[in-house]
Amino acid sequence: MPKRKHTTLGKHRIVFRGIIYNISHTTATLPDGRKKTFEYLHRVPTAVVLPFDAKRRLVVTKEYKELAKRKIWHLVVGKVEDGRTPMQAAQKELQEEAGFKAKMLKLFYRSPMHKNWPLYVFIATGLTPSKLPGDPGEDVTAVPMSLEKAERLALTGKIQDPVLAFLVAKAAYTVRTKGWKYLLS
Repeated sequence: MPKRKHTTLGKHRIVFRGIIYNISHTTATLPDGRKKTFEYLHRVPTAVVLPFDAKRRLVVTKEYKELAKRKIWHLVVGKVEDGRTPMQAAQKELQEEAGFKAKMLKLFYRSPMHKNWPLYVFIATGLTPSKLPGDPGEDVTAVPMSLEKAERLALTGKIQDPVLAFLVAKAAYTVRTKGWKYLLS
């Protein structure tokens, strides 16, 4: 019998269901025929918003996080749930966390390979005040700042979440290489 070149995965079996994360196991057949169990973490689909005001300032958030026991730099982020589309979830989170409604939401980035964590990132423009109540216990402040300052926060580790830091840096790089018009229109 010839050896296979790749590992073959079996069906995923959910072994833990959480609010945001599920964990599954799958039995894999390795190229040499041995069996091995793999564990996967699955996150609910997530919408991230990079809102820009009329002065081209990025509205970032300063949020109290229980694990950090302090406020940290963050972006508008939320779960895609309750039958909403990613764009509808982005608009809702923008209103809850930053107090704005966007006239235009444009898909800027989508996680390409992470079936276990669908991530939808939107650029929001045409902001008008429109506050919705946030989730119970949330302590979020919206802070407009230049994209350059936000990029420094990302690159110096002050935006601690590596995915959010990457998205800010990607937006800044896009402006440098393609211009504001490309990013905001």
